[in-house]
Amino acid sequence: MEENCKVDPPINLNCWKHHSAFIKNQIKTIKSENELERLRTILLKIGESQMDLYYGELSPTEICKQTVDFLRLNKIFFYEPYMKWLSDAGRVYKLVQFSDGSTWTFRLGENIERYVHIHPGRHSNNTRRVKATTLKTAILTLCCQRLGESKLSGRELINEVRKKYLNEPPLKTVSADSGLGALMELLR
Repeated sequence: MEENCKVDPPINLNCWKHHSAFIKNQIKTIKSENELERLRTILLKIGESQMDLYYGELSPTEICKQTVDFLRLNKIFFYEPYMKWLSDAGRVYKLVQFSDGSTWTFRLGENIERYVHIHPGRHSNNTRRVKATTLKTAILTLCCQRLGESKLSGRELINEVRKKYLNEPPLKTVSADSGLGALMELLR
């Protein structure tokens, strides 16, 4: 299991928060309950807010290539020109459309070596808005299903995962068509 997808500086892209294919591949690598504990630690870094999860065809590598191509074409690859470009509109971000029609948000990263912080744009093509707790619950539940160590299933398994790994309250209902159920289907 990887801490994050492999992206070269100056790009910062958190694939655990923003790339469904990366997450699907990582779920397939979980082989033991010890790995679930390590995964839990990684997932806690996701935070508690909402985010946009990309489920389009572009791999993290392709997303980074299109990002670098855009930066070079617009002569904003280096820190100073990039920072100036971001501040030109009086905002702290800019939106850039990629080849598949998805829109990506470009921000200034907190790390000087990874100053190009990117994530899918809100309500963009090939994205889904998700709550952090819902995403963490979906990932951990799918991993537990994959391991097959619990005799529980459905809502009972989800609630066991929420209690054991996330210290979250149980859910009264889980719909297969929306929210957690739909996200789990997307990540299956």
